[in-house]
Amino acid sequence: MSDVIVIGTRLAALPFQLAGASVRTPEPNEATAAFRAALEAEPSLVVVAAEFAAQISPVVFAQARRTARPLVLVLPDAPADVLDVTRLARHALGLRV
Repeated sequence: MSDVIVIGTRLAALPFQLAGASVRTPEPNEATAAFRAALEAEPSLVVVAAEFAAQISPVVFAQARRTARPLVLVLPDAPADVLDVTRLARHALGLRV
């Protein structure tokens, strides 16, 4: 099992997958279950795409954010002009595009 789990669309998660992260791409109505399963896997880091974070139960999400491990980060939505994987990866990693 990877020490990093990413929950998001395949495109948003691709740069993380290339770096060795485990990727989960649930249906939006399955976001809470996917998030809970990710937490149960006990990774060091769970990255959740903003569109999926919005679908996770606020109670479950708040409880997870209050714990020290795993660290839970929300990946912001990519700007509309991010069309290729290189630009998406740079944006996701916080590099200037």
